[in-house]
Amino acid sequence: MPDNNRDRDSDGLEAPPELVSALKRLSKPPIFIPAMIDDAIAHATRRRLSPHKEPRFKWTIIFRWAAALAALVLLLAIIPQFLRKSGSAPDSRFAIGDVNHDGKVDILDAFALAKKLKAGTPPNPQLDINGDGVVDERDVATVAAQAVRLEKGGRS
Repeated sequence: MPDNNRDRDSDGLEAPPELVSALKRLSKPPIFIPAMIDDAIAHATRRRLSPHKEPRFKWTIIFRWAAALAALVLLLAIIPQFLRKSGSAPDSRFAIGDVNHDGKVDILDAFALAKKLKAGTPPNPQLDINGDGVVDERDVATVAAQAVRLEKGGRS
């Protein structure tokens, strides 16, 4: 293959004067970039081009969620205390005569009261069902009568 460039090695490498003057007219003064902007661009470039690190597990997120959950549980435990009527007896949510606190007055309540009386434990004043001031067998009979009583218009 012939080498066509050998002839040009001896030629001058100067451009024609018209081209040189035209290129000099085209050049403009350099643009001023403040150091702060230059530093910001360099920092962003370093951050973007640096090798990525493995994401670290953030314990603070777990601690925040655990604290929020604990606060919620505490709040749910405290709310019923504010909703309960102040000064009411702890067993006031049960019907009078509901000795075993199952939500209904039935013959089992009479048996439970009779068993408490027979055991000789000190009677609770709330167990005075008939209101005579003494907890005795008459209260057992009153509970039994309430348990077997039929509503008006009921079948016999």
